[in-house]
Amino acid sequence: MWRAVPASLVVVAVVAYLVLLPSDGTRSVPNSPCRPSSAAREDTPAAPDLDGDGSVDLVHEMSDTENFDVVVVPGSGHGPDHDRTTVLTRDDLGVPDDIQTGDEPWQPTVADLDEDGHADLVVSGAAQILWGGPKGPRAGGPHGRVPLPGSGYSTAPIAGDFDGDGHTDLAVFRFSNENQVVVLKGPFKRSGAPARTVEVPSPVQEGASPVLVAGDANDDHATDLALYGSPWDPPLLFTGGARTAGGLSKEPERLPEGENVVFGDFDGDGRRDVAVGRSYVDSYDEVDTPHRRGQVSVRYGKDRGKWVTMDGGDYKEGFGTGLAAGDFNGDGCDDLAVQLTKKKETGDARIEVLRGGSEHGLGSKPWRATKRSVPGDDGPVDGTLFAVHDWDGDGRAELALFGRDRWWITDGTARDESSFPATPGKAQSP
Repeated sequence: MWRAVPASLVVVAVVAYLVLLPSDGTRSVPNSPCRPSSAAREDTPAAPDLDGDGSVDLVHEMSDTENFDVVVVPGSGHGPDHDRTTVLTRDDLGVPDDIQTGDEPWQPTVADLDEDGHADLVVSGAAQILWGGPKGPRAGGPHGRVPLPGSGYSTAPIAGDFDGDGHTDLAVFRFSNENQVVVLKGPFKRSGAPARTVEVPSPVQEGASPVLVAGDANDDHATDLALYGSPWDPPLLFTGGARTAGGLSKEPERLPEGENVVFGDFDGDGRRDVAVGRSYVDSYDEVDTPHRRGQVSVRYGKDRGKWVTMDGGDYKEGFGTGLAAGDFNGDGCDDLAVQLTKKKETGDARIEVLRGGSEHGLGSKPWRATKRSVPGDDGPVDGTLFAVHDWDGDGRAELALFGRDRWWITDGTARDESSFPATPGKAQSP
């Protein structure tokens, strides 16, 4: 799943520290149905690889009220290579000056929209496209722009094959008087025009601006679409491959209450599972957190009529604030990275990993816990969960954490795979 969380972008000296729970290494789980795999599992959408070299690239938007950049850290056999970082500015990307940008980093969309075999880059609420080539999208390269109906877009559309026809589509949420999910069906012309545009009514309340995440929840090879993050509505799941104009089901399924959704195969049976996190922490820290533990609810593909709920962390610790799936020990089963956050606006966070692969899927007891911090004017700011991928190609997934202009790529052990500043040109710490 590609999405970032809010973080301050002030350059400071870095002091990092780590908290670890006992780990029993990267052995296969006893009695697990999983089998060791040569590469970490990836769910829809695929891992971003802009230059086509087989390594996962670290791609993120950095914006404020006046500037807009997309930072690309190319992948390598040792993880993201900070020394080869490229910055694409608003002018490079062709983003119009009248497009409003926020102060949060986001993950832009990487997908082959025109089916030329090269990954393209879709950025900002303008849905601006920088077309790919043999060496990836380049500054000054060919541009396009997806024509979005009306206004009311704050983030780039996400990619998936929502109608199951083999072409990559885009989907984006439009917040207006009548909230909609806009599906833009592929393939796309070099102008950015889709084959067809379909507007799907969304039942979220007025004023909501939910996050969209793509994945296959029912193993039919069509991409399903989850909406979450509305403070008034439970997460919603539109099923892909439906016999509708946009390929999405007419009515979404209401998932258990929560603030994020992720897809994975946690029990290793080859069927996709769905997990929903609920931390009970207020989005803006304006309401006291109730005296209870956070939760993760999981529905396994083998029993789609049943949800299993696990409590985690301590009381008021915010277990379930963020979720990401990945195979951290290379046994063929997805594990679940869970972020705990006592206060969302203050950057207080740590990550716990729940191991998949037992007979019953995920266990509630943490297998690993990771914390990275940098100092700030109001206290330390912790690295928050940005994404999970196999960044170094070793068959095991790693965490990408972001905090106050700093990246950490870590597998949860006592060392980082890599650590470097988000701002290009800054010296790398030892």
